[in-house]
Amino acid sequence: MILSLISQKGGVGKSTIARLLGVEMARAGWRVLIADLDANQGTVTQWKIARDREALDPDLDVIKYRSVERALKDAGRYDLTILDGPAHAERGGLTMARASSLVILPSGYSLDDLHPQAAVAGELERAGTPPVRIRVALGRVKGSETERRDVRDYLRRAGLEVFDAELREMPTIRQAHMAGRAASETTHQSINQEAAALAAEIAAALTASAEVA
Repeated sequence: MILSLISQKGGVGKSTIARLLGVEMARAGWRVLIADLDANQGTVTQWKIARDREALDPDLDVIKYRSVERALKDAGRYDLTILDGPAHAERGGLTMARASSLVILPSGYSLDDLHPQAAVAGELERAGTPPVRIRVALGRVKGSETERRDVRDYLRRAGLEVFDAELREMPTIRQAHMAGRAASETTHQSINQEAAALAAEIAAALTASAEVA
């Protein structure tokens, strides 16, 4: 199966979700590839170097690619390929979406995050991606319960499905990433449980979408 993470801007937790889902699916016994398509930053590639240095399990493959097409050629060797697209994805984003069972649009609570991602969803739908394959994942969030409800109301009005679980903006997650760990492998059990809950929701949506396809 193939899952795409697409964003029109950086700083919305895209690579955080890629690392989280990769680790959790590998832990469940899947052979996982994270295709790092950000040739300039290589965020996930640098994370994998740290993970290998610490000899952490479960293991998973992270490969940097300069094109979506090349990543898709390798996807057949894996149970799950996670396409971690670059910020400001345009043509590549459409290619990613067409090949994917599920497209995730990461976003924070800010309208500066929400509005571009809602626009991306509209572009993908007009290009032929079924709305049922598009989901919003809220990450790097901080705010009140009122703000949480307002954000979800905004997304519903935009016709977008959103996962219930969220990833909070937490120093312990940043520290985990520096050590080659995912958001479900921090030193705080409550954060690990929240992260694992999001990964489980994504996995269920991915499986359901693939079955429909």
